Amino acid sequence: MRPGPGAGTGHAAAADVDIPAPLPGRVEEAVAAERAARTRAAGRRACRYCGGALPPGKRADALDCSADHRTRYHRERVPAETAAARDTGEVRLDQAGAVLGPLADRIAAVAEALRADLAGAVANARAEARAARADADRTRREKTEADTRAELAERRAKVAGEAQQAAEQAARRARQEAIGKVAEAKEDARDAWAQVGEHERARGAAEQARHDAEQAREAAEQAATQATAERQAMTTALEQARRELQRLRALLEEQHGLAAAAEQRAQQAQTAREVAEHASGLAATRAQTAESRAEAARAEATQARLDLVAAHGETAATARLLTRAEQELSQARDERDNQRERAVIAEQQIRAAEAEHQRATGQVRDLRAQLATTQAAAGLVLPELIDLSRELGDGVRGVTLSEAADAEVVARHPDGSVVLYWQNTRIPLGDPEHAPAHGQALAAAILAASAERP
Repeated sequence: MRPGPGAGTGHAAAADVDIPAPLPGRVEEAVAAERAARTRAAGRRACRYCGGALPPGKRADALDCSADHRTRYHRERVPAETAAARDTGEVRLDQAGAVLGPLADRIAAVAEALRADLAGAVANARAEARAARADADRTRREKTEADTRAELAERRAKVAGEAQQAAEQAARRARQEAIGKVAEAKEDARDAWAQVGEHERARGAAEQARHDAEQAREAAEQAATQATAERQAMTTALEQARRELQRLRALLEEQHGLAAAAEQRAQQAQTAREVAEHASGLAATRAQTAESRAEAARAEATQARLDLVAAHGETAATARLLTRAEQELSQARDERDNQRERAVIAEQQIRAAEAEHQRATGQVRDLRAQLATTQAAAGLVLPELIDLSRELGDGVRGVTLSEAADAEVVARHPDGSVVLYWQNTRIPLGDPEHAPAHGQALAAAILAASAERP
């Protein structure tokens, strides 16, 4: 066959076809179909209600030329198509109703049970996560307290070291005072010898006193030398103990006792000095007083020996303190290690709880997909929500039930509430929190009543 006079390129054909414009008001379906064919033949998008060409400014996914035609399409065409499909598939629905009804009930029961189980599992996982986070917080607080106690122990060790240094200084001052007292006794003996030089007995007594004073001086020097050696040994031991304390950073609770002992030694040294001054005054009058001063020097030497014995006792007490400090430091380290282990366990529990939460979320997602698949298999395809902002307010979306003048509509408002509009009456399906559940129950009841055959 020869091509007709209208054959040619698509642009030429589109130019020869009259493009229908949108029509206001109601348009019959047959007229709309004829207009839509002409519009598509012209290469333009057709309105699904009137068949006219969509305005150029419409979006690429637009199907209607105006909001009025969109509403009319949903009111007139969709119910008619639904009724036709219902009439043609009534026999098939009757046959499948007896099988799909119990199956849908069982699926709904299984879905509800799974939803309850998943809700419980999610709640348990969240509770375990909160408990694990609480344990981790408590572990961090305990670790902070342990660090604080270690720092306090270090400070107290430093204070104890300072107290020990003060005690050493007091011992050195006591030694210097003892040496000074011996020198004063020797000077007093020489003065007494000059005063009683004419009297032999007095000279003999003075000589004896000088000899005794010399012996006392030698004994005092020996005691001082021994005390110096012992103090050096004690200083070395204390230096080692101080380094050990710095390494251990432990707690020494008995520093007050050390300070009290140092103060007592200072008081004893002051008393000895006062006794020496008194003895020096008596030696200026009589030679016999020199002998008394020698006795006092012997007593001071004895006191020095007692001080050395006390120093040895303090060294033993310091060793006991070091042992106790080492024990407390070991306990603090063990407690810190335990806190770290508990922190690691708490972090592992948190990660396990998060993994369980993710797994529960995946199960919920899978169940939702299974529910959607089951609904599609049972023929329970939900209609799409249309924009009802023009009729019912901004943000309102819903489904038109029929083409009646009463405009029966099921709408969802922006606050989440579901409302049924029936014969110009607004029927809310519960508050926004419970409206979805009430709406689902109503839909299930309507579906059950519709599936029942007389």
